[in-house]
Amino acid sequence: MNKKQRLIPVNALLIFLFLLSFSLPVLTAPVVNGPIAQAVDEYLSRIVPYGFSGAVLVAKDDRVILNKGYSMAIRAKNIPNTETTVLNTGSITKQFTAAAIMKLEMRGKLNASDPITKFFKEVPADKKNITLHHLLTHTAGVVDTVGDDYVVAKRDETITKILNEPLQFTPGEEFSYANAGYSLLAAVIEIVSGQDYEKFLNEQLFKPAGMHFTGYRIPQWHERVVAHWYVGEKDNGTPLEKPYPYWNVIGNGEILSTTGDLYQWHLALNGDKILSEEAKKKIFTPYLNDYGYGWDVLQSNHGLVIQHNGGSGLGSSAEFRRYIDANVVTIIFCNQSYGGRALFNVIRDKLEILAFSGKVNIPPKTRERPFKELKPFIGNYSQASTSGFQVVGKNNSLYLEPLGQEAINALYFDGGTAQSIPVLHQLSVSIFKAAIKGDFKPFTDILANKEKRARGVQQFIQERIKIFHEETGDITDVSVVYTVPGQLEGEMVPITAVRLKGEKESIYFDLYWKDGKNIGVAPRMRPEDLSMPILPLENNKNEFVGYHLPLAKTISLSFKTGKDGGVVGLNLHNHQPGQEFFMKK
Repeated sequence: MNKKQRLIPVNALLIFLFLLSFSLPVLTAPVVNGPIAQAVDEYLSRIVPYGFSGAVLVAKDDRVILNKGYSMAIRAKNIPNTETTVLNTGSITKQFTAAAIMKLEMRGKLNASDPITKFFKEVPADKKNITLHHLLTHTAGVVDTVGDDYVVAKRDETITKILNEPLQFTPGEEFSYANAGYSLLAAVIEIVSGQDYEKFLNEQLFKPAGMHFTGYRIPQWHERVVAHWYVGEKDNGTPLEKPYPYWNVIGNGEILSTTGDLYQWHLALNGDKILSEEAKKKIFTPYLNDYGYGWDVLQSNHGLVIQHNGGSGLGSSAEFRRYIDANVVTIIFCNQSYGGRALFNVIRDKLEILAFSGKVNIPPKTRERPFKELKPFIGNYSQASTSGFQVVGKNNSLYLEPLGQEAINALYFDGGTAQSIPVLHQLSVSIFKAAIKGDFKPFTDILANKEKRARGVQQFIQERIKIFHEETGDITDVSVVYTVPGQLEGEMVPITAVRLKGEKESIYFDLYWKDGKNIGVAPRMRPEDLSMPILPLENNKNEFVGYHLPLAKTISLSFKTGKDGGVVGLNLHNHQPGQEFFMKK
């Protein structure tokens, strides 16, 4: 041994190694434990080629049985989603804001029954009776939003904007989901605590709950992969690249987190370390529209369910469900959209079925083939009476694109439903044409449960048109894009996408139908890309399979070859016999 070298004392070495352990990222591994977890994992793994990307956690009887990522977090760098990937909670953020208000109430700093005049100056007369409880339960009557998430918006300016907008209804009388109300609550947290909103949450909620990777900017994000958001092929980056967070989003959405951190939050809510039993009783009491403080509080086939979800038009979405009576937790994060819809909403019901030992149809096993072997199948396929389908090549894979409503019908709808679709299209156009002129009676007449829904539907449509007026200009025309299948409460229903064309841009709505009545109206960011990946089966070079995520429906098809071996046609093996389409030369 060189005399200049020194031995480090054993105790000092142990201390050094102990301190070093805090600077190194914790190594983790995906969890797939038991038959339920294996069934969920198989389903999620098989649907990745058909559009799923994100991370999922399932816990049962106080034990995490699945925690795993699927598909890519950053496509350009081939970095996968894992159980530690950082993703966007969206409006799940609201439950943290509600918990922070309750934390301040526990300390005697405020009360949920306090009027907002206690915290804000120059409150307009029509809003002086709004209380924190009204804001927490979306019953204040304030507008949903006063600007885009990712524009510079200072706190006091945003407060003034929100309070200067007209009320939608008398506070306390109705329910109308309002992101702006939770921005006001975030401002109250800062005013009362004297701390930055995120810093207060970090110190009072996240750290005590063991949530080290939850927040806007405080966590050390470089220690984890932050997933990019995708809409189709478009990479929308991450929120860390945006001018953010500002006050159109603070308090109401877009906090980043992980599946593991949200589960830590669930565990914290089960105890009283962060919130008292009295505070939790307020949070989890269902008020109007079964909404508590930052949570939906619902009765289901599995007992009490406390849940919330959120999403962004940039491709991120999430859902957090706590089945209280069944002692089951499901957490879904997604970092790409599904057509024009939030991806979590497409798989949520299947995850629930599997988590409770049910069965879901999953795609069959497929095999990879060199793209040069797939190229001969590319082309247009039609029948005499329909435009049929186009098979295109993208990303070294094949995609089946229906060309028009009749092709959509051939893929998804039986004869009876298909016959009713032209009527739904005509109805959709007529009710919206009347609505943009201020006449909502035709719309009200076709609503199921119209006594309860009429006013809310009218307010929703009018507010959305108003919010986007600067981008669209005046609405000049109404048309139907298409009708596609979807699911509502586990049942397949037709969804008609309606386009309201403006002078500059268009906005879109989805209409959900059942037995000729409208059972739902929802926003759509853009028309859905209806192309479906089709993958070659293992056993035959001409047989392919597609999979429709919302319906969990397998679409089987085969290509027909001629005497010279060239592709001449496409056969759909679906609910309608004799569905043969011929390749156009």
